[in-house]
Amino acid sequence: MMILGTSLLLSLVGTSSAFVSQATTRARSECTSLQANIAVFGASGLTASECVYQALKDGDNVVGLTRNPSNLKIPTGSGGADAEKPLTDEKLTLIGGDVTKMSDVEKGESAP
Repeated sequence: MMILGTSLLLSLVGTSSAFVSQATTRARSECTSLQANIAVFGASGLTASECVYQALKDGDNVVGLTRNPSNLKIPTGSGGADAEKPLTDEKLTLIGGDVTKMSDVEKGESAP
């Protein structure tokens, strides 16, 4: 499983449709998807929730570690009419925990 902080995750998700022109998106849609397993710490934060949302839209499996899983919402802007609704997806595993506790981080490593 790939474990990334928000800033590093942005560089991975940076080619997502929310961050590139339509021409680039068309060219990318002709490529094979990465289908990655991604862990996001602080998943309900503003930047991290956008990363989670974009990764799920791209078909990736996401494990999100956050102190308050119920705070993970579809981001304003890229979420369109669904913005601010709870973010759920069959490829999303949310874990309530604290990144400063190794036992909580290990829960993310063992998640499906």
